[in-house]
Amino acid sequence: MKKSLMILGNLLIIIAIMAFITLYVGNERKRMITSKTEAFENMTAAMESVTTNYLVGEQQVCNSWAGYINANDMTAEEAIAFVRDSLSDSDVSAHILLLTEDQGLSGLSTDFRASDAGNYAVTYRNISIFGGSLEEFLRENGTVKVTRAYTNPVNAIQSIAFCCPITVRDAQDGAQRPAVLLRIIPVSAFEQKWAFPTEDYKNAEISLIDAAGDYIIKGRSFKNSNFYEFYQSYNAASPAALDSLKQSVSGAPGGIEMNDSAGRRCLIGHTRVNSTDDWIIVTLIPMAELSQTVMNWTLVGIVTAGLLLLLAFNLMNLIQLNRQLKESAAAADQANHAKTDFLSTMSHDIRTPMNAIIGLTAIASKNIDDRESVRESLRKINLASNHLVTLINDILDISKVESGKLNLNPITFSIVECSQNLVNISYPMVKEKNIDFNFRVHHLDREYLYADQLRMNQIFINLLTNAIKYTEPGGQVNVDLGEEPGETEKSVRLTYKVADTGMGMTPEFMARMYQPFSRQTDSRVNTIQGTGLGLAITKQMIDLMHGAIDCQSEVGKGTTFTVTLDIPLADKLLDDMVLPPMRVLLADDDAVLLETGRDTLISIGAEADTACSGAEAVRMATDQANRYQAVILDWKMPDMDGIEAARRIRAQVGEDVPILLISATGPIWRTRRRKRALTALSASPCSAPPSMIA
Repeated sequence: MKKSLMILGNLLIIIAIMAFITLYVGNERKRMITSKTEAFENMTAAMESVTTNYLVGEQQVCNSWAGYINANDMTAEEAIAFVRDSLSDSDVSAHILLLTEDQGLSGLSTDFRASDAGNYAVTYRNISIFGGSLEEFLRENGTVKVTRAYTNPVNAIQSIAFCCPITVRDAQDGAQRPAVLLRIIPVSAFEQKWAFPTEDYKNAEISLIDAAGDYIIKGRSFKNSNFYEFYQSYNAASPAALDSLKQSVSGAPGGIEMNDSAGRRCLIGHTRVNSTDDWIIVTLIPMAELSQTVMNWTLVGIVTAGLLLLLAFNLMNLIQLNRQLKESAAAADQANHAKTDFLSTMSHDIRTPMNAIIGLTAIASKNIDDRESVRESLRKINLASNHLVTLINDILDISKVESGKLNLNPITFSIVECSQNLVNISYPMVKEKNIDFNFRVHHLDREYLYADQLRMNQIFINLLTNAIKYTEPGGQVNVDLGEEPGETEKSVRLTYKVADTGMGMTPEFMARMYQPFSRQTDSRVNTIQGTGLGLAITKQMIDLMHGAIDCQSEVGKGTTFTVTLDIPLADKLLDDMVLPPMRVLLADDDAVLLETGRDTLISIGAEADTACSGAEAVRMATDQANRYQAVILDWKMPDMDGIEAARRIRAQVGEDVPILLISATGPIWRTRRRKRALTALSASPCSAPPSMIA
């Protein structure tokens, strides 16, 4: 009885498996057709990069000719002689054309007509090959400027031309005249540059058309003189269907099915050539070739029988073994995730304060005899250590963050010192990566606030260190910290904006970037340690402080985070920061620094004028009508640096006017220190203190 049941069970299993295999083969055939169709469409899209590389290469040759001609002030005859000597391919020719009064083009060719030896003149009566006016064609910002296929007026060969604007000198009056340089490639030579993977698609063909459907390169199965006429001739197409076809072909890469001249059902792949205005690659392959599948039913039967025997004799052992393996795999996976999460958690934000502690310790060791330097380094080490403790606590208490149980501990603190701390902590990373780092503050009229300083510092530092970490060396990070009136008289609204030129983020990642352990997928990210907790913790703390965060990002162009927080004012009064009445000249080539510096000087009681260059500063300072009581000069300006400007001003106005040199290479100055620097100028004719960033 048991044997009969086993045999019956096995027979039922065999029947079920054979039925499954039959269905599977049918579905697999459909899947293979779909897969081959997608592969063919992808191959068509890949041909775009091959075409673009060739077009860009030819355009670069044309551009190099044009650059040499423009740089050497040549006549048209001299230019065409230079191009003729530069040609190494007998199939390639060149024309230099000037616009005539009848809006045609005439000029010189590197070749002469077979019927008129020695005559290198050439005339273009029809300039529609440029798709519109020549001026608009040359003014467009595309990488490649190539004409439609046309008949070369010199040799009557179908050709395309790569174009570049040039300027030539009139041989008679010496005037500069605009012209256009054409590098001309026969279409037959252009066709030979394409390599089609015939080993995978034996009967596939490729053509190149323009926006109107006219062939630039024509495959043997593409009939008629126009692709859309070819479609209309062998397919029942209404005007609406034809319009839809044109939109599809000129749009995103893809494929369509249609009948060819032999009545075969074919797949048409299409993709735009992005480096041109309107060229489209069109490929064709019979659907019968895509649907060819080979299935060995004998082999399927043998494999099925073997599997059934194996199932019959080892079913129980396999079930038991699979259960054990699943349990072991689950335990190993859980342990691996726990280890990975723990290690990655401790490696992300800890490195920033650790780097600051190590760097400042080294500075203190080198300056052990300088008590003031050691005291300042120890103060900064203490700040970084406090931040490190906060980070470790956040990592250990991530469950609190996720459950919303994180508590705030408000204290009275100085937003100016907070700004200093941000620069001090991030400075080692900025210096190491040679990043152009700008930290600007705007209208910080109320220095003392009442909030959780450690949490707010963590918000600011998380965003700033992320910007620095994900910005390539030599990139730029800009930080703007501003103050606006709050919702009540006893509060202010802080706006903290961090903009970088780093890798940027995709829209898909931005939708989940505030989730724990989320990181942008990119080969560059793999070299940057981090937990993916920074943004999650930052978002939780901003929400807890009833603030808002906004992110604008574009892949390859950078990211900008903007945080807005309403912070209560502290009872502690702002220190006295009022200058005596004085008129100050501020010179810098950075317009933003000029604006913020002028606002700061005005806010503490001074009149301020600005100059955007060293030369302008000298002119304004030496004008007797101005009579400045102090001059502040940027040390590094492109036309005339601060030292030279100070020297010239001193030569004109004497020793009475103090001059202050500033540089953007050191730590931020507090506003009250600016006051002490300005008031100290009366005792020193010219000084060069550390940098001041408004």
